[in-house]
Amino acid sequence: MRVLVDEPMPVQVLEPLRLNKGHGFDHVDDLHWKGKEDVSLFRDAGSKGYQAILTLDVTQLESVNESRALRRSKLHHIGIQQGRSAQGIRGMARVIASVVAVMPYVLDDLGEAEGQRVVELSLLSATRRHAVFDPQAEAARFPYWH
Repeated sequence: MRVLVDEPMPVQVLEPLRLNKGHGFDHVDDLHWKGKEDVSLFRDAGSKGYQAILTLDVTQLESVNESRALRRSKLHHIGIQQGRSAQGIRGMARVIASVVAVMPYVLDDLGEAEGQRVVELSLLSATRRHAVFDPQAEAARFPYWH
C-alpha cells in the first residue's frame, strides 16, 4: 500500500514507517506538495496511486468539501488527533510512537478491507512508561550487582 503522509505529521515518522516491507510512505514535502489545499491534495494523491493518507488533521472529516473530496479520491483516511497535551518534543515523540506502533496492524486491516475506510488512531497516554532504579540502594532487586 502507498501511504501519503500529510504536512502536519512529523517527517521523522517516515524512516520507522518505511520498515513496513511491501508498503511505501512519502511525505507531502517529498512531493513538493506542502501548502496544497486538502481537496486538491486528496485528488492528486488518488490520481498518483496512493491508497491512504496519514494525517494529524482529523478536522478534514468535519468539512463537507474535504469529506466529499476524500470519498472521491478513494483514499483511506488514517488520522490521529494530537490534542493540546501532545506539544513540543514530547508530543512529537508520542505521535511518532503511536503511529509506528499501530501501523503494521492498520496496514493489515486496510489490506483486507473491501472499499474505503476511515481509521482513527489512539494517541499514547502521557504517563511515564519507564521506571528508574538505583541498583546500589536496591540490593534485593539486583542481587548480582554487588
